[in-house]
Amino acid sequence: MKLERLAVVTALALSAAACAADRGKQVKSAEAELTSEEQEARAKQKELEAKQEAERARAQRKTMTEEERADLQRKQTAEHAETMAEGEKGVAEAKKDVTTAYAEMELERTKLEADAKERITKANAKAVEAKNKSATIPSNKRAKINAELKNFNSKQAEVQSQISNLSRSTPDEWTEAKAKLDRSLDDLEASAERLDEEL
Repeated sequence: MKLERLAVVTALALSAAACAADRGKQVKSAEAELTSEEQEARAKQKELEAKQEAERARAQRKTMTEEERADLQRKQTAEHAETMAEGEKGVAEAKKDVTTAYAEMELERTKLEADAKERITKANAKAVEAKNKSATIPSNKRAKINAELKNFNSKQAEVQSQISNLSRSTPDEWTEAKAKLDRSLDDLEASAERLDEEL
């Protein structure tokens, strides 16, 4: 069990390093490991119960002293406690890994939101500057700038919506939501640059 757990932890650590850029996969991997640990603990418990039931059946078929029966009972109780403890330990470690993966994903979400808001603020500053400057330019150029401002505002609303939805992204949706937000932020910044270029 300990060697298996070491191999699983090593595999999980390597997987986590590979998935560091993809927290969604890291969470899914940790959840899969938890499920595996729970199934393994149940299987070992059932295996032990079957073994102990067979021992009790054999004991009933032969003559045993009270002391021998008490020894069998103590041995089975100790085996049961040890199997339960090993299973609970493996499940607890896997739960810790799941909790850690979710915490790391949440930290990445927080950083991503802060970065996105910073990028929006910078793009918005360029848009406000362009809007203020547009008041002093000819009307034919102002129409083009107003159209780009409308496009900018639309893109900004889209980005704000994606930021709001980011916290509701499941681990499966995380990678795509992150990439989509990044593309939308690039579009927003490009729109702000076009506004700046029109002046």
